[in-house]
Amino acid sequence: MIIYPIKGWWISMDIWIAISGLVVGMIIGTTGMGGGIIMTPLLLFGFGVSPAVVVGTDLIFASVTKSFGAWQHWRQRTIDFNLILRVAIGSIPGTLTGLLLLLFIKQGNQTDLNLFITKSISVAFILISIVMLLKLAVRKKSIYDGSKQVNTGILISIGFLTGLLVAITSVGSGTLFIALLLWLYPYKSSTLVGTDILHGVLITGVAGLAHSFLGTIDYVLLLQLLIGSIPGVLIGSRITVKVPDLYIRILLITMMLVSSFILLFR
Repeated sequence: MIIYPIKGWWISMDIWIAISGLVVGMIIGTTGMGGGIIMTPLLLFGFGVSPAVVVGTDLIFASVTKSFGAWQHWRQRTIDFNLILRVAIGSIPGTLTGLLLLLFIKQGNQTDLNLFITKSISVAFILISIVMLLKLAVRKKSIYDGSKQVNTGILISIGFLTGLLVAITSVGSGTLFIALLLWLYPYKSSTLVGTDILHGVLITGVAGLAHSFLGTIDYVLLLQLLIGSIPGVLIGSRITVKVPDLYIRILLITMMLVSSFILLFR
């Protein structure tokens, strides 16, 4: 624990929180995942943060961190802007729907909100695990090269489901989006990761802003996480174009399964 003075008041700096941010930032930059799938259980179980604050803080954390990663991927030309546009048609309404649901539940009491978020996180992990396991069971396809038309209706549906889960749980902006697209349209992973990161900036930013009005953001915790995650995501984004496509996919699946088991059996 390190203490820093900031404009006349003091903030306790937990070095392990910053290190956690660094590791998760590197994972986000490399795989597009980590903002929720790793950080959510880490904050819940590792640092004992309440579920509602975990979701709100994690959303702003993911949005800021992914902004730096998106900039790096834009420089590397690993972003499909046409794909982002079509997915966002569904993800923005999905995000707003999730936020309205949280606002309705919060009118009851904070205990109900925390319980609902906890159960929703469990469901999100199970859903994403099933999608990834189905991908393993399907015969490997060739890398999607953009030569055939991608079904816009499917992309909008994926966007809506992703936005809904992100608003409620902070999980899914990377995991569910990537899992479904790898299953249905196996894009080259570096392009898919870059596209997902930029899309994640959009929906986590919208959801995080709304959570700030719900009072579910710990700004001191957020600052400590960002100290580590910003350099981490820049490093990870550079790695993603140098790592073989197959290795990135294996890392995606492994992260998903490990996180699911931690949540289910803790």
